[in-house]
Amino acid sequence: MDTSEPSVICHVDNGLCRLILNRPEKLNALSLASFEAISTYLDQLNYEEIGCLLLTGSGRSFCAGHDLEGLASGAEGGAAERIENKLVERLATLPFPVVAGVRGHCYTGGLELVLAADIIIAAEDARFADTHSKFDLVPIWGLTQRLPRRVGMAKAKEMIFTARSYSGIEAVQMGLANMAVPDVELDSAVEALCADILKTSRRSNREIKKLFEDTDGMSLAAGNAWELHHTPGHGPGFAEVIRNFNAKN
Repeated sequence: MDTSEPSVICHVDNGLCRLILNRPEKLNALSLASFEAISTYLDQLNYEEIGCLLLTGSGRSFCAGHDLEGLASGAEGGAAERIENKLVERLATLPFPVVAGVRGHCYTGGLELVLAADIIIAAEDARFADTHSKFDLVPIWGLTQRLPRRVGMAKAKEMIFTARSYSGIEAVQMGLANMAVPDVELDSAVEALCADILKTSRRSNREIKKLFEDTDGMSLAAGNAWELHHTPGHGPGFAEVIRNFNAKN
């Protein structure tokens, strides 16, 4: 019987889906098996029950990148690359908010994975880096598309061309992370943010996220027109607010 720990753990509790990379002995390095496990979990989720997804890593690092053992063995070729790219895209386009909590390493493949999150909270001493050029590699999980959209083209080129690492505080300064907190406060800060998200309207968050995605790349005028004509507007929750307001007045 296989008693090894799963490479990814998934828990759902009161609308919060916790997705935890679980290879702490390898700093949560990613493998094809990790991507397949995440994909299976997503297949099994009841999306209507989820208000937020939290992506974290067990142990002292979020993710040190792709497991080089899999690459060195030749086991992960073109088919695996397409599966992995598709999974990152799937995470990035989930209908509900995705939050990532990052401590320790967030390197290369880990950086590509975390860029699928809507909101990133980092430990102040976390380390973000892209090292593709250090190993004569070229991104295949969307880094050249998502990183410039997050930090701007000039900063993305600096990160990619130099392979330098940046702290959680620097990640906030460049717009990569939303906030940075002391490592001992990371878990509580992430939980508090997810709790705030879960207090708001799931319908609103889903529809607003869809508007963001539908209008990405449009001019301001075109995006404004799209929002005007495609917004679903008020929901049942707003009607209840109005009823309660009227009942008090």
